[in-house]
Amino acid sequence: MHALGVVLTGDICPTRGLVADAADVKQTFRLIENADFALGNFEMPLTDQVRAVEKLLNIKADPSIAPTLSELGLDMVTVANNHAVDYGWEGLSQTIDLLRSQGLTVIGAGSNIAEATAPAIATVAGRQIGVLAYSCLLPTGMSAGINRPGIAPIHVQTSYEIDPYYQMEEPGDLSAVRARTQARETDVEAAVAAIRALRNKCDTLIVTIHWGFGSGEDLAEYQLPLAQRLIDAGADIIHGHHPHAVHPIGFYRGKPIFFGLGTLVGQQVFLDAPPAVRALWAEMSPDGYVATISISQSNVLGIELTPTTLNSDRLPLIAKDNDFDRIHHRLVSLSAPYGANIELDGTVLRASAAALDCQRN
Repeated sequence: MHALGVVLTGDICPTRGLVADAADVKQTFRLIENADFALGNFEMPLTDQVRAVEKLLNIKADPSIAPTLSELGLDMVTVANNHAVDYGWEGLSQTIDLLRSQGLTVIGAGSNIAEATAPAIATVAGRQIGVLAYSCLLPTGMSAGINRPGIAPIHVQTSYEIDPYYQMEEPGDLSAVRARTQARETDVEAAVAAIRALRNKCDTLIVTIHWGFGSGEDLAEYQLPLAQRLIDAGADIIHGHHPHAVHPIGFYRGKPIFFGLGTLVGQQVFLDAPPAVRALWAEMSPDGYVATISISQSNVLGIELTPTTLNSDRLPLIAKDNDFDRIHHRLVSLSAPYGANIELDGTVLRASAAALDCQRN
């Protein structure tokens, strides 16, 4: 039985029709399309709803761009993310219908918690790939409940640790304040139960999860322990997204954790927004990568990384020269502490588990 090629991508935020006229953009999309199975995070509501929910930032695109989404080459998308419900359940429901009309399987949202957290199983070359989707970013009212539509949640609890001795001598200086975060135990237990229920129904099990923060290098405290719990329960691959920059790759018990694959399509920057939001967008990295995972049954045989960077239309080009080197060196330095070796094999980057991967803290 031949190995399957499974592709994972980062965030997808289109606001224009994705007709890739440039040959180098088409090259990126064909890399995704040529996979046996391709999964990404779709973060742009496609809706004509005008009533935005109250939150930090609302984005949307015209529904008319939906027919061009086939250019991406994806098979499945998660909509469990912090922008899915920017225009209410009506806006998300319209988005899901449009995505499905283009032949995409959509996961991570529903009319109630059971529907939102339901797995999807893709049959590829006689093998079953099971996928569960969650978001740790949950603006008020967005998480699905027993009688409430929304996205699949894993809530994160945050506290702040202050050194009283530092404050006694440097009152008002908050540089020594540490944010402490952990995933809510009841939500983690529900995700663990869902993984165990799906485990014997599929050959490969992927958990795709919206988590983390920022465009820098730091992980949130809750991320690694959460990934370890999900792998202990039976997940083979953790597919993380949301950080607007390339984040580390890690391994735990030989299973890969992609903490953040950066941006695949980042056209939200073309939308109208207040100056503070535009400043935030300007800090976002244009970089990302496409991960191609070779799988035999449930075993990961190899991982190939294709660095990408956005062009002037915020579409992905396969990175070359200085862009390639920048992403390569970032992945090497960020991933080493989490048990991943990133090696250059000719013109290809490969990720593999180090002798000691990221065991429990």
